[in-house]
Amino acid sequence: MKKAFFYLLILLILLPVFLPRAGADAVPAFSDQDLEKYRKPSDMRKASGDPDSTPSTSKEKPAARENHDTLRKFEVPYTAFEGTSRRVIIPVRLNNAVTAKMALDTGSPGMVIFDSLAGRLGIFEKDDGRLLTSAAGIGGTTPAVFTIIDTVEVGRAEDRFIPTVVTKSLTNAFDGLIGMDFMANYALKIDTARRMVVFEETPNMANMPGGHDELWWRSNFRNFAATRTAWKQFRESLNRITMENDPKKLEEIKRFADRQYQEADKLFTKLNSYAISHSVPMQWREY
Repeated sequence: MKKAFFYLLILLILLPVFLPRAGADAVPAFSDQDLEKYRKPSDMRKASGDPDSTPSTSKEKPAARENHDTLRKFEVPYTAFEGTSRRVIIPVRLNNAVTAKMALDTGSPGMVIFDSLAGRLGIFEKDDGRLLTSAAGIGGTTPAVFTIIDTVEVGRAEDRFIPTVVTKSLTNAFDGLIGMDFMANYALKIDTARRMVVFEETPNMANMPGGHDELWWRSNFRNFAATRTAWKQFRESLNRITMENDPKKLEEIKRFADRQYQEADKLFTKLNSYAISHSVPMQWREY
């Protein structure tokens, strides 16, 4: 990882020269089996053949829940402090495999996990879309890894297909941050007297395929495609560079750039296949 981070620093210097200006390449499709782990329980009921649960097409609008009394509400106890700092730290289960302590952060647009938790999840050992990137915060910019977490469960509240940034651990009090990507799916209440987080389901919306709104789909398609294109352009730029004193080092950097483009392509392919499986309108998938 240290060597990969060294190459990333090179990229962070050169990347502004290669900002994407064109569309990305054609994308292969994942199989139904690959997509199965991202299906929500409601999707599985629809696939069972129930005539009242036929999946809608992009031209049809699924009906909202008629009875708001059926909306579920979940209570999750939280830890209120990290030392002397006030926090809302809750137990979170990731990929149906690891339970970790995560802090709720309304200032984080997406999910962030620390490298120690990523190691427990086996992210660094998987050949499954691990893309080096950078993460910006109050302290500046730091190298990071971008990936996708299959499932996140907080009590009985659940979400699937969560774009996630892996950064260096910042504290021993928790293992990452739950951001607005997850929280936007629920009405949230912090009960400080009982130290409970209350998650309440919101009525089904007609314009949220896969549980995400138009902004989520558009921004993720732009970000995934832009990152893939940037790595491709960076790799092509290396063909115009010569290292007379150390040609082997240049070849090593080229191989690294090739691997990163492949990782970016895997992530974009996953996003595109996930969108197809949920009949996301084509205009939301422009990039």
